[in-house]
Amino acid sequence: MTHPRYIAALSLGVALLAVMVSNLVWDDTGRPWANAILIPAALIAASGVVLLTRGRGVAFLGYLVLCAGLIIGTVGVLLIAKRMGWGWPLMVTLPCLAVAGTYLWAPGHPVARALHRTVAGLALLGATVGPAFFAFRADLPGWPERWWALYMIAAGAVVLGNALELTRHRIGYRLQGATLLGGPALVTVLLGVRFLTGALPL
Repeated sequence: MTHPRYIAALSLGVALLAVMVSNLVWDDTGRPWANAILIPAALIAASGVVLLTRGRGVAFLGYLVLCAGLIIGTVGVLLIAKRMGWGWPLMVTLPCLAVAGTYLWAPGHPVARALHRTVAGLALLGATVGPAFFAFRADLPGWPERWWALYMIAAGAVVLGNALELTRHRIGYRLQGATLLGGPALVTVLLGVRFLTGALPL
């Protein structure tokens, strides 16, 4: 098993190397102050990697710390590169991916797992909003006028699917839980379809 000190040293080295490369690539932007964000982010991410190699409970904390470091570091890179106006959709995608990744630590109880899986699924769907903004900004053809209604339909489908999955578990209140999840989800899907087809005004 790799010694924790080696993991810590390697993680810190890789993180600081990323900071150095960022400074070398964008050394003419006149924003050295962005290192005040990049360097702490590198330390946070390295700490998260170390914690991630520990036990299950500590690993979850390490995952959260690592995600925080990566998100903060991305902000620092966008600032030092003067690309915040271009890369701001990443600030939608990365936090959503971080939430979706918590699915690896899903709880054991069927109801709690269904709720957690719903949140993770919605977060994974939300992560596609960033690339959608990139594509929308590129004026790619084929975009429906009310493209946001597709997200309503997809979000409702995610919740509805988890509600239906909940009914297969042998627990006394599975139908109540499925109804609480599935009812609003079905309404959301139907509204999304109506908005997409133009049957309902904005």
